[in-house]
Amino acid sequence: MTLRRALLLVAMAALGGCSGGHAPPPGTAIQDIRAIEIRYSYSGWDRVDEVHRLQPGPGRRGFVRRSPPPTATDGQASTDSVPAQRVAELLWAVDAPAWNQQRAATEMARRVRPAQVLKHAPIAASDTVPTCTIARIQGYLQPMLGVTALRRRLDAYYAGGVWTDDDPVISVRIEYETAPAQVLASRSQKLMMLPWTVGEAPAGGADAPRSYSLPISQAVRRLLPDTSRAVARLTAREDDYLLDVLARDARMACEAAQR
Repeated sequence: MTLRRALLLVAMAALGGCSGGHAPPPGTAIQDIRAIEIRYSYSGWDRVDEVHRLQPGPGRRGFVRRSPPPTATDGQASTDSVPAQRVAELLWAVDAPAWNQQRAATEMARRVRPAQVLKHAPIAASDTVPTCTIARIQGYLQPMLGVTALRRRLDAYYAGGVWTDDDPVISVRIEYETAPAQVLASRSQKLMMLPWTVGEAPAGGADAPRSYSLPISQAVRRLLPDTSRAVARLTAREDDYLLDVLARDARMACEAAQR
């Protein structure tokens, strides 16, 4: 156990107990934070450039977030308060052991709502094979909705390539008063912008450490205002992505079987 992580555990009582089953992090680390800066940019069908800066508020009981205006015509930056617990969640997620791709895919598979996917069956009813009705498509969808099958599909999704006209970039810099800054970033087009690079790349040309941590994505999102364009990137649901993919595969399987 690292010294920083031990301090996170010691700080549990100071931050009011657990949240979502995880011990709240670092009272000590939180007291040492000078600022957190979250930058998000996007170029593709349009262009976005955001800089959100959080700094300790009065008495360090919370943080003050300054964000860019929600629209280009609104010249006023917004200022909001952010509970210390949300900052604590980010520090805990960053300090935790890295997630691999398989763990993220398994966790996402558990979050899929089968009923939501089955409701999508009408769009997959075949125009060319009349026997591939909605009910039959749902029958083909059922075996695709087990956790193991979904995990394999999500695993392949994260291992797949990228697409053009879509270039999101997000970076988070946690600045401390008495310790080196922590940096994490992502250029991923995939769900929840996974994976993250955590820390700087080591010397010798090696890649920076990577993590498919869902808690990092969730914690970063909770530090952003709802008007941030990064929020949509970090909150897309797994079953939203799978709706069209599974419906298409079910239709193709049905058509192939009926011909």
